[in-house]
Amino acid sequence: MRKLVYIIFVFLIATSCSYIDFKGEINKEVKSKESTNLKILEQPLVKKKILPDLDEKLFSLYTPELNIDYSDLFDKELALNMDSETFNQKNYDIPIVINDRVKFFIKRYTKLYPTTFQRWLNNANKYIYIVKDIFRRMGLPTDLACLPFAESGFDVYAYSWAGAGGMWQFMNSTGKIYGLRNNFWLDERRDFEKATVAAAKYLKYLYVYFGDWYLAIAAYNAGFYKVLKATQRYKTKDFFKLARYRYLKRETKDYVPKFIALTVIYKNYLKYGFEPPETEPLIYDKIKLSQPVNLYVIADLLDTNFETLKELNPALKKPITPPNDGFELRIPYGTKNYLEKKIASMSPEELLQVKIYYAKRKESIARIAKKFRVSKKSIKKLNKLYYDYILFSGPIFIPIKKYEKSLAMQNFSNDINAVIPRVYIVRRGDTFYGIAHKYGLTVGQLMKLNKGINPRLIRPGDPIIISKSERIVRYRKYKIKKGDTLWSIANRFNTSVEKIKKRNKLRTTQLIPGKYLIIPN
Repeated sequence: MRKLVYIIFVFLIATSCSYIDFKGEINKEVKSKESTNLKILEQPLVKKKILPDLDEKLFSLYTPELNIDYSDLFDKELALNMDSETFNQKNYDIPIVINDRVKFFIKRYTKLYPTTFQRWLNNANKYIYIVKDIFRRMGLPTDLACLPFAESGFDVYAYSWAGAGGMWQFMNSTGKIYGLRNNFWLDERRDFEKATVAAAKYLKYLYVYFGDWYLAIAAYNAGFYKVLKATQRYKTKDFFKLARYRYLKRETKDYVPKFIALTVIYKNYLKYGFEPPETEPLIYDKIKLSQPVNLYVIADLLDTNFETLKELNPALKKPITPPNDGFELRIPYGTKNYLEKKIASMSPEELLQVKIYYAKRKESIARIAKKFRVSKKSIKKLNKLYYDYILFSGPIFIPIKKYEKSLAMQNFSNDINAVIPRVYIVRRGDTFYGIAHKYGLTVGQLMKLNKGINPRLIRPGDPIIISKSERIVRYRKYKIKKGDTLWSIANRFNTSVEKIKKRNKLRTTQLIPGKYLIIPN
């Protein structure tokens, strides 16, 4: 028995020694890799070139040799050739790791939801070359231009439940840090150029700090401090090791493999059986404005439609450009010189066709109407106001009689979304906290709805907004141009031929240039 115990004891000592040696080798390798990372982080951002051909040592930190069967990633029925170039690292300027989770997302978007990716591909083709150009000029890998696939499907009007907005899904607070404005006139998170520049700056910052593209991408999704704490807690900078623990949310764990999968699919979309994009890349000129203009007036001057200008300027919330802003308006390519001459020959009133007035909260609309010598009804109609006083401090539009019946103003009026708030009238004994509690709100939420109000100075009879909703635009008028068909118009306005025919009581599909159609939404 003693002999058996002795043999086991000797065996355990021998194995532990070999384990210590093995562990020592691992520690040396880890320290070597960490020192490589530290050297990367110590390099100044301006001097550092973040380019596709990062040295092999850097790639070896992220791209282990994986013996994975790729054959099931392609649909054999489509007779697509499977070749090693699809996953060859030389074809990408970011590390590409193919594991089971990446394979899952490749299958998901090529076999389960191909129509979703095809729609995203159509969206992406309008913007992705602009994104790549900005990233290239800012020294970032151009494959990062595929990140909006995972964020929004390249939808500039996308908003999340948490309030993130635009193609790059910036939160308002993060957007402000990187210079993106969000006010009455515009939301620059929807601006495909400015938001991309902001995203490039943010990604660059994250990469220089973490020294790893996967951690930088994960931090873009989860937030800087979340990923930082994860690396500190588990003492690793390997994203896929961090993903094994519970600390990161499932959304973040899936975000990196989802991005890799979407990048692979995009760069090989024909092999995966997708059709070439239906959309064309956006090409445009820019004109710097010294005064606000009505987009419907500009569309008429350029013989184009409002939707074209809206597509080029998605940041605009109103059909008017911001006043006193030096706003750069994007216009169809080749029209800059013509438009500059036209604007120079027209008065500010002609270009705007309304007046802008900055109203104060609780200001009487009757008083404003008297000041501008227009009817109270016309102000309420133009601004979609449902009370006889102003609920929100800020700009309102005053109609000009001369232009009230113009096509531009008819469309303008219909394009202004009405804010229809629920209002509570303060009674004796009410407190701001009590009103908030009554309607299930925090004091902060109620303050946000009632900007400019002092919660300690509310009086009986004061209106307190407790919620607000937006009215949908129901229709707009369109002037028929030469070459237009019902199908092309329906496609442009995202409606159907049947709806247009029904709304306009058309018996045939023949159109007369110069006539007007009412386009239902």
